[in-house]
Amino acid sequence: MKIKLMMVLIQFFILVNFVQAQRFGKNHVQYKTFDTYFLQSEHFDIYFTEGGQSIAEFTAETAEKVYKEIKADFRYELIDRIRFIIYNNHNDFESTNVQLRPGDESTGGFTEFFKNRVIIPFEGDWEKFRHVIHHELTHAVMLQMLYGSGVQSIITGMTRMQLPLWFIEGLAEYESRGWDTESDMFMRDAALNGYVPEIPYLNGFMAYKGGQSVLYYLSEKYGGEKIGEIIGKIKLAKSLERGLKQSIGIGVEDLTKQWHKYLKREYWPDINGREEPEEFAKRLTDHMKERNFINNSPALSPKGDKLVFLSDKSDYFDIYLMSAIDGKMLGKVISGQKSGNLDELHWLRPGLTWDPSGQQIAFAAKSGGYDALNIANVKKKKIVKEYKYKMDGIFSPSWSPLGDEIAFVGMQHGQSDIYVVDIKTGELTKITDDIFTDLEPSFSPDGKQIAFRSDRGGYTNPSALPANFNITNYNYRSSDIYTIDLDENKTINRITQTSAWEKYPTYSPDGKFLAFTSDRSGIYNVYLRNLETEEEYPITNVITGIDHLSWQGDGSRMAFTSFYYAGYDIYLLKNPLNTKPGDITLQKTNYITKLEKRQQKEFDETEELTAEEFEKEAEKPDFKNYVFGQNFAEGEVETPEEEIVFLDTTKYKDETGAFKVKNYRPQFSPDIVYGNAGYSQFFGVQGTTQLAISDVFGNHRMEIYTDLFYDMRNSNYMFRYFFLPNRIDYGVGAYHNVYFFFSNQLGLMRDRYYGGNFYASRPFNRYVRLDYSAAFLGINRDYLDLNPEFAPNSDVRVITQSLSYVKDTSVWGNTGPVNGTRSEYSFTFSPKVFGEKSLEFYTFRLDYRHYFKFKKEYNFVFRLAGGASNGSSPQQFFLGGIDNWLNYKFKGGEIRIENPESIYFSSFETPLRGANYYERVGDRFALMNLEFRFPLIRYLILGWPLPIGVVNVRGAIFSDIGTAWYKGEEKDLDLLHSRDLRLPALGEDLLMGYGLGARANVGFFLLRIDAAWKTDLVTTSAKPQYYFSIGAEF
Repeated sequence: MKIKLMMVLIQFFILVNFVQAQRFGKNHVQYKTFDTYFLQSEHFDIYFTEGGQSIAEFTAETAEKVYKEIKADFRYELIDRIRFIIYNNHNDFESTNVQLRPGDESTGGFTEFFKNRVIIPFEGDWEKFRHVIHHELTHAVMLQMLYGSGVQSIITGMTRMQLPLWFIEGLAEYESRGWDTESDMFMRDAALNGYVPEIPYLNGFMAYKGGQSVLYYLSEKYGGEKIGEIIGKIKLAKSLERGLKQSIGIGVEDLTKQWHKYLKREYWPDINGREEPEEFAKRLTDHMKERNFINNSPALSPKGDKLVFLSDKSDYFDIYLMSAIDGKMLGKVISGQKSGNLDELHWLRPGLTWDPSGQQIAFAAKSGGYDALNIANVKKKKIVKEYKYKMDGIFSPSWSPLGDEIAFVGMQHGQSDIYVVDIKTGELTKITDDIFTDLEPSFSPDGKQIAFRSDRGGYTNPSALPANFNITNYNYRSSDIYTIDLDENKTINRITQTSAWEKYPTYSPDGKFLAFTSDRSGIYNVYLRNLETEEEYPITNVITGIDHLSWQGDGSRMAFTSFYYAGYDIYLLKNPLNTKPGDITLQKTNYITKLEKRQQKEFDETEELTAEEFEKEAEKPDFKNYVFGQNFAEGEVETPEEEIVFLDTTKYKDETGAFKVKNYRPQFSPDIVYGNAGYSQFFGVQGTTQLAISDVFGNHRMEIYTDLFYDMRNSNYMFRYFFLPNRIDYGVGAYHNVYFFFSNQLGLMRDRYYGGNFYASRPFNRYVRLDYSAAFLGINRDYLDLNPEFAPNSDVRVITQSLSYVKDTSVWGNTGPVNGTRSEYSFTFSPKVFGEKSLEFYTFRLDYRHYFKFKKEYNFVFRLAGGASNGSSPQQFFLGGIDNWLNYKFKGGEIRIENPESIYFSSFETPLRGANYYERVGDRFALMNLEFRFPLIRYLILGWPLPIGVVNVRGAIFSDIGTAWYKGEEKDLDLLHSRDLRLPALGEDLLMGYGLGARANVGFFLLRIDAAWKTDLVTTSAKPQYYFSIGAEF
């Protein structure tokens, strides 16, 4: 069983990590070609791209600090080096070839298990970067601790023990954050609204926050050192359940009960004295009704009567317009995530802003390999201007009330600064220029100042920054509100000065107040600062948290985002200035209260230390009772393996203490190595070898596969190489495969299928690409049971070329695409190069699919497919049946194997349910599918005789219609005509089926069950035909 599971893992790893030509799927685009480098620290190798040295140095120093904490907590030391791959920004990170699926902005980094590589982007925020380094390094260290080092050790270890996601991600969050107000907000909301699941069912974002909460609870109850003990017990017991019982005496079930009780005690008292957002503000969006997750970044129009916001309610992130008076939706302004110039709308760092006339809005978006600043006309609902500056990132624009400038956060060369663009000329001015994180700019009403938040602390004069300043040693784990004058002096003034996080500054329309959010009490509430008196006071007392402020019009309306009941919504606060100082007193949360007590205790204990205690000399070990070996006595000390693996300072730093930077050259290592061999007196040597190799960045990938059986003519072997660092992906391969078939008429046959191919794919953006392939194919058929004189062996040799245009904007659900469009248009050509051995054909194909989604869980699917093949040996299309049909049936009873063309140069066109395979055959085909998809069973548990449960079973009602024919044939293809003056009927050569089905995820695969009736609209088959198949819906 373990061997089988290992082979499944190996095959899965190969399939997901090596590029193959595919019909559909979004694109993994390399917009840039990088110069790459690396530096080293004691335990880590840091790889980075041009312009990222300072970020790489920060990574090295931070990772070493973090590792000391992890080592102490886990009671474990690394046995092998860990590689970090650092990208200067998120756009570059999304193009990494370490993984080949398209990235998106929600992924802040990942750890690749098989080679233990940590891949992280820098996003302009030092604290966020530190957190991701710590989080991902926790994964990497835990991986070594539990499974060892090296691909084979990891695969073997994972076949013996796999930990649940809540523990893996929860531990990484706990190690990197401990506990904080953001995590407290998520768990408070879950506890008060009753959606905390049992521990084994912590999924989605609850795997992170819920898992973190479980670990935090264990540390609070048993002490922080207990976490390391739990991990150690899990490693020894090869089981999470046994590890918990051996360390804390209870398993997951009892731990769930205790944790749930802890959450109630911790958060239920918070209901008293705090308000739900809807109790003091008007809700403008409803994520529960729309069944989405994100509604954020509200921006009130200058008059305060309209509001634009960002939402994922269509499954894509779009910009919507609504009335700020009655909340009526006024339509979609911008559709995102369907074209290359609006690839991402930065929902994690959003910002929408109006021009003073109220006719246009500005927003930032990913456009190709860079970010762009866009201006859209609200009425026309289209982009009228795009500014591109080839910056590493553009975020949070703010339009000057004077109308001539837009401020935004720009990322470049490892810095996050404030920029201002002149709208008319496009000229860019850098407002701040230093190492600190500057975010969320907001213009003052007179256009003379910009408020922003920053982690700069007291460094308001960048020129006064010490020459030896190192951001790694600086406390960047809080942010305050600042203003900067837009004159030639650019004076920075610090507005707030707390240890809390202050965010989202925005001026009152009259310029007398500055609003911002702060978590001083443990919950992000809105505060006002009177800019004349410098008095600060809260104006909300929300139970969860508030983000993204917008204050416009006459000052009587303030829009904000709040998290409540597991989603973000837009709210409108009326008359914020009516709340006066002292009207609201915020009570600190339990977490903040305990944190302050802990900090005070640590401070008191530090104060008690005397100077003498600091000066005490460390006690010297007494070796008088030790017995040393002869080698030690003679000065021969065996060098530990770690000293070879880990580096001395002189190896990675120069005489000045600077890191040594080296040019990167491809360094190859195996991704997978698998092999077995045997010998038989009859069959000779037998064996299988599978080898996959790639470099650190994943830009060069090779795969070698051999399956030796008897001799080379009866064996399978294959080689593939892919070159992936540039915009166009290239691949070459060579192969030899052997297939055996049996026919009642022809007996046993052997086909040797061999050749070589070339592949190139040019993505235009995430959604559109052009694929090209060329191949030489040779097929030798031997009739092993017949006399060669009567059945001579056949030999086919073909050169084919194919060009395909592919577009895919689809969004997937549990069983297949649920929204968007997929289409492919292809042309394949095979010239007659080898005389009689060649097959000459040229084939056109189209496949168009559109997915209409309504009421979130219901879909209507339309598909139209067709093809035509010409030439002296046209390709054949076999119509009928369904793909991956388990209980398959063939018209005529047998699969067509009479000649190689029927196997290797023909195609099954499906689905056409109600029919068998080969129901219609021709060199032309047309097929239309209509489906209505819906939730069939949400949750069902049987009580007797077995407690079997099924969840998320999808249903489908479908109709398929199509046909295939040969060129020149006269066919009755009328969709509707009268037959003997009776009811309308289908043409006699058209096939149609209709029926219903169910789709369920059964663990390793998706099972589809369909019942279909064949019909011509006059007569219908008496009994349905049943189809059991596997795989995703089309």
